Amino acid sequence: MDQTLTLHPVALQSQQLRRVRFAILAGGGAHTLLCWIALQLDFFRGGEFLFYSLFAGLWAGHLLFILFMLMGLNRRLAEPSMIMPLMVWSTTGLLITALFVDQVRLCVMLLFFAIVQLGVFQASLRQFMALASYCVLGYAIVLGVICVYWPEAIDARGEWIQWGLFSVMVVAAMLLASEISTIRFQLGRRNQQLAEIVGRIHEMAVKDELTGFYRRRHAMELLNNACGQSARGAYQLAVVYLDLDHFKRTNDQYGHRMGDAVLQRFADVARRHLTKQDLAARLGGEEFMLVLPVTDQEEARNLVEGILMSMRSQRFKDAPGLMVTVSGGLAMRADGETPAQLIKRADLALYRAKETGRDKLIIGETE
Repeated sequence: MDQTLTLHPVALQSQQLRRVRFAILAGGGAHTLLCWIALQLDFFRGGEFLFYSLFAGLWAGHLLFILFMLMGLNRRLAEPSMIMPLMVWSTTGLLITALFVDQVRLCVMLLFFAIVQLGVFQASLRQFMALASYCVLGYAIVLGVICVYWPEAIDARGEWIQWGLFSVMVVAAMLLASEISTIRFQLGRRNQQLAEIVGRIHEMAVKDELTGFYRRRHAMELLNNACGQSARGAYQLAVVYLDLDHFKRTNDQYGHRMGDAVLQRFADVARRHLTKQDLAARLGGEEFMLVLPVTDQEEARNLVEGILMSMRSQRFKDAPGLMVTVSGGLAMRADGETPAQLIKRADLALYRAKETGRDKLIIGETE
């Protein structure tokens, strides 16, 4: 059973959708309001028809972003947050409307700095520089077009001075974004290092260093969870107690180093038979527990018999005469049975296996 804790894809998608929706409503709303005020002051060239047609198209594009994410299509992209495409689209909207507003053109373009805030903690410096270049050059093209087609509507000298000031402000903003990007990168790297350290500490706390199996305490917590899922009808559950036969004799005859090698070999053999849904734990010494979500008892029996058979065939280079066998007790969870009762039946079955000759699997009887 994989116990890795990750943010659920549905929760992540919902979080990204909220961010995009807020950015569109806040940024798009401010842009629309500013241009509407310009329209009321007769600063919007083209009149009401052009204004409403233009913003209908812009808002249709905004809604397409939201619809795209609602359908989950953004998950197929390299950047599921879609921050960069949204910033490019929003900047394009500013440039288009800047072509038709007079007197307050710089005010409209200053909304670019609000757009930049969308990606300040996600976009890279290269992306910021590309976006800034697109905005500054686009603004220059807009002024050039106006100078050619509507020279009477523009104070060319004043507009180009404003463009120069805007460009300087954009450069300053990009330098700030560069600093933030550097800090974000350093924090990300330190967070990754911290996560790796925490992960290693967690592994050491819940897993046995020699075999890589779960330790007893954590295994019991996972067993409780598995019993709960089994009680809800997710699957049938088998608990298996395994014990390496005459392990003390192995340690005495071949040494503890060979004993460790035997334990590691058993862990490797068991892992080859287990699936990702199965759980293996070292209870102490040479005793192990398996928790197997299965469809029936026969499936569990075949899996455990496969482990026992594989161990019989194992040979050790440093101990040619050593042959390791395993005894096992298997118990299938019954309706209403607690984890403690299930473990007790598996343990009793293991005891009978050892008392009746070892190297075998005994099925525990339901109480």
